[in-house]
Amino acid sequence: CFYEGYIEGFPVSLVALSICSGLSGILQLTNASYGIKPLETAAGYQHLVYPMWNKNVDTQLLFCYLIFLKSKQPVSRFPRYLEMHAVLDKALYDYMGADKDAVTAKIVQLFSYVNSMFARLNLTIVLSSLEFWTENNKIPTTGDAEELLQRFLQWKNVHRVLRLQDIMFLFVYREQSRYVGACSARKLCLRNRAGGVALYRRAMTLEAFAVVVAQLLGLSLGMAYNEPGSCHCAGAICVMRASSVHSAGVKAFSSCSVRDFQHFLSAGEGQCLLNRPAMDAAYKAPVCGNKVVEPGEACDCGSAEECRRDLCCTIGCKMRRGAQCLSGPCCRKCQFVKRGTLCRSSSEDECELKEYCNGTSGECTPDLWVMDGHPCSRNTAFCYQGVCQTADKQCQKVFGQGARNGPLACYEEINGQRDRMGHCGSNRRGYQHCAWKDLRCGKLVCEYLGSKPFTKEKAAVIYARVQNTLCVTLDY
Repeated sequence: CFYEGYIEGFPVSLVALSICSGLSGILQLTNASYGIKPLETAAGYQHLVYPMWNKNVDTQLLFCYLIFLKSKQPVSRFPRYLEMHAVLDKALYDYMGADKDAVTAKIVQLFSYVNSMFARLNLTIVLSSLEFWTENNKIPTTGDAEELLQRFLQWKNVHRVLRLQDIMFLFVYREQSRYVGACSARKLCLRNRAGGVALYRRAMTLEAFAVVVAQLLGLSLGMAYNEPGSCHCAGAICVMRASSVHSAGVKAFSSCSVRDFQHFLSAGEGQCLLNRPAMDAAYKAPVCGNKVVEPGEACDCGSAEECRRDLCCTIGCKMRRGAQCLSGPCCRKCQFVKRGTLCRSSSEDECELKEYCNGTSGECTPDLWVMDGHPCSRNTAFCYQGVCQTADKQCQKVFGQGARNGPLACYEEINGQRDRMGHCGSNRRGYQHCAWKDLRCGKLVCEYLGSKPFTKEKAAVIYARVQNTLCVTLDY
């Protein structure tokens, strides 16, 4: 339920939205950013749109040394994928709400923002796994960013299973910090050394943190910071400009950053980006409030207002006290109806059977019908999957309403020919002659009452007028 796009009529714009439980996300124009989120306490489907500022980010990145190479090869048009394992320390997990579903939604939204910046490079940042330190941090998270990065890389290399991804990042919460992160520059595909630490400061917006993560990834991909006035950013704010963390509006990689990434690839340092990962989610947490009953939910009545009107389901996706069922032909006012109550009639077809409620489910019992081959329609047809397959029904299915089974004279005229137009089957010797008693067992012959010739793709239409009746059949 996460989408990316742009605002119609504003070419230099970006929208990254989640539609899980209402709309939430970011709308970026040339030099302004707006957040949108649902009003949880308001009645109805109401949302708040608010301007976003990034004031509390007076810091610089640290320890990302670069060596530049020269190349004239363009950035490849083939899609590339960077698989990341992200770890949240306990402080950031608590700061984001200390709820796994809520924190996961915020991190997925964060990566949606990051991917919107990397789209120009035809590079997808894949959040392949996410780890929360909910009780205790597995390493000390104190000290400066470079010290923490080295400690984190040592821990990662001990846990070999964590090295299946291209890169690992540790997201850490700090009340105050001189730095916003550190990374192993240009070490992306060296799995023992690829990693980064991003510091989330108090009052920092998710948009600003996305820029921090994008800059750290950019440095890992061989990019350098952009000098003011030296690089072109196509009407947007340059991602790799140090001041972009403070800025609202659309962010894009500059011509200089694209060139740096081109050098990185042409030097053969991006081989790990060529592996396309499996994009199917291994686990999808249920989302209470989306009106879809998912694993772990007894029901899902939608918004708070809808749930207040629901007699059977509560806001927390649980059944109300005393409720037995939600809906179905055997459910009335959240209770099972009496055993033996008719829930599915046999309609007009004699090959159908009636079904009754069993008193223990809100749904009707499985649809049942008379055994296939049972005679029906006064012994002129046979039952098949609950339908009396009369010749009239077959003619109407082929030639439309008004058509009906042809009289015996039509069958004698057409199925008595013993050619491809009319026969009772074929073998190696050719078409089989129809005995008089088997005339109706050959090709279906109908009486055609239409005023216009019948047309059907890839079929020859055969007409024959017999005793003032227009007979018709098809040859495929």
